[in-house]
Amino acid sequence: MKYGTIKNKLVSSIVAAALAPAIALGASYFGAEGAVQAAGAKANCQVHAVLASKEGEGKLPKSLEFLRTTLEDDQFAAYKSFHLVDKKTLKLVGSKTGNAQFNSGHKLGLTLLEGDANPKLKLRLELSGRDGESNLLKTDYSIEDNGLVMIAAGKHSHADVDGKLFFAIQCASKS
Repeated sequence: MKYGTIKNKLVSSIVAAALAPAIALGASYFGAEGAVQAAGAKANCQVHAVLASKEGEGKLPKSLEFLRTTLEDDQFAAYKSFHLVDKKTLKLVGSKTGNAQFNSGHKLGLTLLEGDANPKLKLRLELSGRDGESNLLKTDYSIEDNGLVMIAAGKHSHADVDGKLFFAIQCASKS
């Protein structure tokens, strides 16, 4: 019995060792192909810093009307008012990172990983903490063209209003 177990482990180790270079080469090949696809791709992104507060009348300002459906969702039911704190536009070209710094101190970087050839955009997002140095979020994600992502960034105060800061990121591919 022991001989069979040892033999299986030995065969598994040999097969894994033999396939490791092929897997690594394949991963680097497909990674390079994605970068080539992104080289000609373009996208325009709007990033809104939105303060959600538990105080207020419940009216949504015109500048945030595009978020109405999202902000009426159950996850935002605790908040009575929403305020636009900052807005940035990023033009992404190829694999170059678009960067923005917000009045809150947060820094945001977006990189287009794939676009145009796919119905979805693949992006790399890096969001720093309020100190501008620590990482709050660093991730790759895919989203439908002109889709919206909301990211919570913690407690924040702006113009005598206390609440929670969110970043609304919306990107559309550009031909």
